[in-house]
Amino acid sequence: MTIKQLIRLLWKNKFSITLVPILVALGIYFFTENKPQQFESKSIIFTNPTTNRGATEGWVVRMDFYTSNNLFDNLTLIVKSRETLETVALKLLGQHLSLTAPDPRFISAKDYEELSVHISEKLWESLAVTGNQEATFQNVKTHFETYPESPIEYLLREHPQYATTKINERLFVARKASSDMMEISYRTSDPGICYQTLIFLTEAFMERYSKMKELENINSIHYFQDQLVMAQTKLRDAEDKLKDFMSNNRILNYYEQGKYLDIAKLEQEQDEEKSKRLLSGTISNLEEIESMFDNFDKRQLIIQKIAALQEKIVRKNLQLQGLGLQSPQDALKLALENDIDFLKEEIQNESNELFKNSNSLQGIQRETILEEWLRLKILYENQTQALEVMQGRKKYLSEKIQEFAPLGAELNKLEREVEVNEEQYLSILHGLNMAFLTKYDLETSSSQKLIDVPYFPKIPLPSKRMFLVAGSFIGAGFMVLTGVFVSFFLNRTIKSKTKAEENTGLKVAGGWINENGLNKNIHKVNLENKQIKQFYNHIQKYFPQHGKKIIVFYSLKPGEGKSFLIKKLIPEFQDQNRSVAFWEPKNKSEVLDCEHTFYAPEKHFFDSHDMYWEEKMASSPQDIILWEYPNMEETHLNYHLINKAHILIMVLDSSRKWNAADMEYLSSFKEMVEIPHLVWLNKMEGDELEDLNGEIPRKRSLMRTRIKNLVS
Repeated sequence: MTIKQLIRLLWKNKFSITLVPILVALGIYFFTENKPQQFESKSIIFTNPTTNRGATEGWVVRMDFYTSNNLFDNLTLIVKSRETLETVALKLLGQHLSLTAPDPRFISAKDYEELSVHISEKLWESLAVTGNQEATFQNVKTHFETYPESPIEYLLREHPQYATTKINERLFVARKASSDMMEISYRTSDPGICYQTLIFLTEAFMERYSKMKELENINSIHYFQDQLVMAQTKLRDAEDKLKDFMSNNRILNYYEQGKYLDIAKLEQEQDEEKSKRLLSGTISNLEEIESMFDNFDKRQLIIQKIAALQEKIVRKNLQLQGLGLQSPQDALKLALENDIDFLKEEIQNESNELFKNSNSLQGIQRETILEEWLRLKILYENQTQALEVMQGRKKYLSEKIQEFAPLGAELNKLEREVEVNEEQYLSILHGLNMAFLTKYDLETSSSQKLIDVPYFPKIPLPSKRMFLVAGSFIGAGFMVLTGVFVSFFLNRTIKSKTKAEENTGLKVAGGWINENGLNKNIHKVNLENKQIKQFYNHIQKYFPQHGKKIIVFYSLKPGEGKSFLIKKLIPEFQDQNRSVAFWEPKNKSEVLDCEHTFYAPEKHFFDSHDMYWEEKMASSPQDIILWEYPNMEETHLNYHLINKAHILIMVLDSSRKWNAADMEYLSSFKEMVEIPHLVWLNKMEGDELEDLNGEIPRKRSLMRTRIKNLVS
């Protein structure tokens, strides 16, 4: 929507946009003329919502935005609960019944008189205790509970001052910023009733909230006591299970005993490894000594061989000495000496061998080898026995560890069960102590404190009458504007040149104003001339330079104004001194005043006599042939004959809706048309026609004329 369209739309609906809000505002103004004045009283209560929450949370209070809002919502619901409001209404009624005459501090004369209409004199006397509000309240409460259909029930249900629903409507409860203060305000038309109602409401709320907290605390104490007995029983059962398990498995200290077994096993393995090394050395020494025992026989043989060699030397010496006494024989003597030297060498070699056999490689004397062997043999036996004992102990320790290891998991399970039950027991015991402390705190002091007591309202609240009037004016204006815009955007009529070209896909050659209810200020003759000239100027460029011009007019639906527009067009051609022939369907309701008018003799004449019409067009002496095609919904289309014309004009009513059926029909029709195809819009609104035809000639105001002259 352009700014120009917006201005036109608002100007077109100017009366609706201005008159409706004014009428609504005037109606609100007169309807609120006798509206009673309102009085308001307020009180502020310090709620301290976190005071009593430690009983169940161990005095660890975690307050955040959502928690505090939830607490204040609970307080608000208590104030506005039906039971609280019912108590307030009964106390207020009891106070008024206890009066012998109206008192402005409690009730005005008007409301007092109105109350006497609902409560009969007999019932009033039976309930009222003059000067005693509490006794009267008890009588009213008892009567209300005993007789559900009594007038009191009606007052609490329907009366504007005593009905719980009415009190709730005029009651406002709000949190002061983000503090622990709660503001309660009440407004009504009677200042005394307003003041007294707020007093009763504040008292009822604080009393009920305190009782609820006390009851909640008592329930907490009972709960903790019951849970404490259950937790104590579970703790004792868990301790008995642990005791039986340790007794049956003879466990004094599982962790110390396990540590001892680990250390003993480690020491046992170290001792066993050391004993194995010593035993290995002992065995090696025994084997070495026992290998020496094999050389004893060899030593005897060497001794015997040395003795034999010594005997031979003795014999050789004797022979040598005998030779010395005899004649010297050098050769024999030399041989004997050589033999003696050889024998001595052998004795020396055998002596060396005997020495080797007499001493071991380790330097041990052969005489001490036996003693060493006996010592090592005894040591070997001792070490073997010790190793067997160690292996037996190792097996014992392994069996004990294998038997002792699985007990740890079960022992941990039982100890954990005892620990959990103990913590649960201690937690419940702590909660019970906190609940008792809270009970004592509630008995000695109240968490709710009245900071600002209700005050008697002497000045009525400022009237909101003008706000209501202004709001109604703005609201009505907004609704009217919304309706205007919605109707504009939901309007499916063709209406304008732009929408006509979008819907049909054809160019608009001209338009004609809707003459129904045409404004008297419009110069009709000038306007018609302007519309005809525009249409003619647009179509003449499609005319051939010589010969007759044939124009076919049609419409998709009947009654769109073909004959009406042709009637307006004929004088234009006649003013140009052109002869005009008008061919129209037979039996038309409207007969045009034309010099040459020819009627189709039958309904489907155009469909069945192509040659006739072609000859007719060729032989016609007129310059202009205006041909109105019959109603397309009742006539077969003759595309061959239509294409013989020069221009095809679709007359379209801009005030009607364009639908999918029209689009489908026109699409199939356009596929067969070969000549220029244009649209002539009929029944257009003035503002839409100005977009197509320019400014509409009309009588202007003097101011507008002067402005126009100055601009020009």
